[in-house]
Amino acid sequence: MEQFSENPLLWGLVYFPHHFPMDSPDFHIIIIREAMRQRWLAIAAPRESAKSTMLAFLYTFHQIAFKKKRFVVLVSNTYSKACSSLEAIKKEVKENDQFSKDFKIEVTKDAEGDTIFRHKDGYETRFLCKGAEQIGSVRGEKFGPYRPDLIIGDDIEDDELVRNPDRRIQLQHEFDEALIPAGDKKSCQFIFIGTILHDDSQMAKLISKEQYVEFKKLLFRAKIKYKDGKTESLWEDKWSLADLDKMEQDKPSVFAKEYQNDPVSGLQARFHKEDFRYWVFENMQAVLFDEQGRIVGKHSIHDCKAAVSCDLAWEEKRENDFSVVMPGFLTPSSDILIDTYLCKKGLRPHEMEEILFNMVDRLKSLTKGYVPTGFEKAKLEKVMQYLLKEAMRRRNEYLSFAPLLWDGDKVQRAETRLEPRYNQHTIYHKRGMGDLEFQLLRFPSGAHDDLVDAAQGLVQLLQLPKAGKKQVVEDDAFEWWRQQSIKQKNPSKETFVFGGRRSSLTRIPATVSFR
Repeated sequence: MEQFSENPLLWGLVYFPHHFPMDSPDFHIIIIREAMRQRWLAIAAPRESAKSTMLAFLYTFHQIAFKKKRFVVLVSNTYSKACSSLEAIKKEVKENDQFSKDFKIEVTKDAEGDTIFRHKDGYETRFLCKGAEQIGSVRGEKFGPYRPDLIIGDDIEDDELVRNPDRRIQLQHEFDEALIPAGDKKSCQFIFIGTILHDDSQMAKLISKEQYVEFKKLLFRAKIKYKDGKTESLWEDKWSLADLDKMEQDKPSVFAKEYQNDPVSGLQARFHKEDFRYWVFENMQAVLFDEQGRIVGKHSIHDCKAAVSCDLAWEEKRENDFSVVMPGFLTPSSDILIDTYLCKKGLRPHEMEEILFNMVDRLKSLTKGYVPTGFEKAKLEKVMQYLLKEAMRRRNEYLSFAPLLWDGDKVQRAETRLEPRYNQHTIYHKRGMGDLEFQLLRFPSGAHDDLVDAAQGLVQLLQLPKAGKKQVVEDDAFEWWRQQSIKQKNPSKETFVFGGRRSSLTRIPATVSFR
């Protein structure tokens, strides 16, 4: 038994070979080895890589069988999924004769998601299951004198959860404020394994270098790509390279997200770097360049129409979001030029005054025209209440507000308004707009999309180019004499009658006298 105590994988192969129909790849060994060593462990692994079998079943069962843990909590994206892992362990305890003979463990409490395992010597371990929506209820849970000393998160997120920004924020709050504090402060081991479904998902945060620095982080991809161009399968017996290539070709978005831990790959991104175009402001002209850096257009800035699009995060629940104030121009040829924007976290209403008035004044002086400022309707009402009553009356300057349509979701708005323009190369950036371009490249699974939403607002505001001035051509003296000459050469052949022209009804004959 001593050889099994520190080798869960070998123990599992001996007692539960039916759970391991294929040879375990190297990354399984790495996962188990790190689970035995680390108190804080976060692992991003592909779908169907047997990660739940390795940790939720094998490692957890090993900790119970060798009396290493007193109170285990397993959290999955659904309660039923967590219960299925517990059910697999109970089934082995009850029906595996070889295991029962060697370990003599019985189930003393047999609830669906709350079970107690008891050894012959009286050592007990409680196993508690929770779904992601139940994380808050873990707070304060105890088993006799014991708080949880092993908390495992197995795929705590699904596609539906990560699509909703409010649910992502709620999950992080419950993770930080309920799940982590629920464990024993001195001895609890935390292991979280899953797939990165969104750049702002909890799994992505756990794997990131900047957040949760106490965790050991492991990231695995089904198709391993080396710098020299070579590729290799993470689990050759399960996925050949040909299999992986076909999966990537057939369903690129699914493959990128579920097998490569990359929610947005080049094969399914909405926006592509090769479609970005750039412009500069020189001598009161907007100079446009193609992808090769060649000049493709020049427009006087006076002939352009300007607008400002705003995406504000003023609600308390969005206090961590960025507020964006984005100016832009529409050229006579219908190209949109994104100008230097403001993107700031925690921007409050009282900070808007100087930013907005200065920006609008600048655009008015450049274009000599009307500059609409667009807000989401709910935000527009708040801005009007704040700025109209205070700033505009005090300054004796009045901004022109326009409500933006925040129809559908952000993906739909970007697809209908931005994507066609980028595909046709009619939107131009200034050099150095890396934040905007990063959000575009990661859309729709990026952690932030405030700049993308502000850009689609610009498209709404800048619909029609500024009308050109009519050219009034005055006839010069030469043209007047030319017209008179034409009239002399072609005299009018009219019959003059008394009281009118040919159309007159009364005709008086003339008498011709001769000398």
